[in-house]
Amino acid sequence: MAQQKRSSLQITKDTVHALLMRELKTRFGSSKLGYFWAIAEPVAQASILAIIMTIIGKSSLAGVPVALFLISGVMPFKAFNKTVTQLSVGISSNTALFAYRQVSPIDPILTRLVIELATFFIVYMIILGVMAWLGLDVWPQDLLALISASLLLLLLGFGIALCMSSALLYWQDANKLLGMVMTPMFFISGIFFCATMVPAKYWYLFAWNPIFHAIELSRDAFFASYTTPVGSWGYLALTSLSFVTVGLMLYRVNRIRFATL
Repeated sequence: MAQQKRSSLQITKDTVHALLMRELKTRFGSSKLGYFWAIAEPVAQASILAIIMTIIGKSSLAGVPVALFLISGVMPFKAFNKTVTQLSVGISSNTALFAYRQVSPIDPILTRLVIELATFFIVYMIILGVMAWLGLDVWPQDLLALISASLLLLLLGFGIALCMSSALLYWQDANKLLGMVMTPMFFISGIFFCATMVPAKYWYLFAWNPIFHAIELSRDAFFASYTTPVGSWGYLALTSLSFVTVGLMLYRVNRIRFATL
């Protein structure tokens, strides 16, 4: 009996699954503390910021315990940052695999996107679970809105990573420029402050930043005591979809060059 021919979707699914197992072993399996660092990094950042806030006399921000307020900003930003940095080098880090006919250049990017999505939500739930055990009220008031804001932010990261993948074809130092941009973004994306802590006349300085919108919308969904005055679902969705569209177009144009790296 002739073997049924697999569809392109099935081939992609099987390839991503195989790459997923390989990527997990490479990223986390090489170190006994591999999974621990995925949790420790955002917790350490939030803890340091919380200690600084406590020293200067801030026990709460926007009516929210300072530790929970900071985690709600650190986690989305760290997920976005990891998505962009990991996915943007997904193609260049797996060029040897393109010798196999069933592996296309976008497969490593999709694989890393799945890993970052899963890591983000699992680590977020673990951290919130520990906070709940310590007695904090961590249940979001609008869980669906919180998940939606997080997914749109990761979609934005996916689109930017696709654009960066193409940029790296023509300029190998593009990732260094990305690193230079990410550092100030940490301070202007609303991680340790919110829009209501900034005079309204200065909101325009932050409103162009889609990460700021994502974190504002996340806190609006998370805390009943906070309503964002500037967070826009339309702007966040439009920016995310625009970057994904441009990224896919660039991938389409450069797909042959990717495969021959």
